[in-house]
Amino acid sequence: MPEHINLLDKNEMLKLLKGEYSVRRVKRSQFDHEPMNVPTEVSVVLVDYIYKAPHCKRVFQEALKVLFSGSAGDVFLGFDYVDECLLDEKLGLAAFHIDTAMLIPLLKEGIRRNRNGLSGRTAFCSTSCLEWIRTVSSSDEKEYGFTLLDE
Repeated sequence: MPEHINLLDKNEMLKLLKGEYSVRRVKRSQFDHEPMNVPTEVSVVLVDYIYKAPHCKRVFQEALKVLFSGSAGDVFLGFDYVDECLLDEKLGLAAFHIDTAMLIPLLKEGIRRNRNGLSGRTAFCSTSCLEWIRTVSSSDEKEYGFTLLDE
C-alpha cells in the first residue's frame, strides 16, 4: 500500500475509491467478463486496501455516502462497491460487513435522483448502468431481502 494514503481521512479514502491513486490492475483473459465502466479496480481497492485496514470501515462507509450523494457516475461507482462488498461477504473474503441498513436507503435515493443519468451511461458492453442495477437489484431482493429500485 502506498505510504501516502491515509485510510482514516475521508478525502484520501474518496480519492482511493474514485481511482485517483493507481492500483494493481486485474489481469483478464479473453474469456473473462468485460470490466465495469468505473474509474478503478473496485475488487482490488477492497482486497488490497480496505480489507487490509478493517479499522477504516467507518471512513469507508462515510465515503460511500458521499458517492451516493453525487453524480450518476459517483452513484454507480458506489453501487459497484456495495455490490462487490456483498459478494465478498458471501464468499468470506471481506474483513467486515457493511451496514446495509444505513447504506441501502442512501444508495436507493442516489439511484432515484440520478435515474436519467444512469440510463444514459454504459455499465459494460451495451448494458446501461440502470439496466445493470435492475438486474442486481432483483438478485439482491431474493438474496438479501432488499431492492435498489422501487418499480
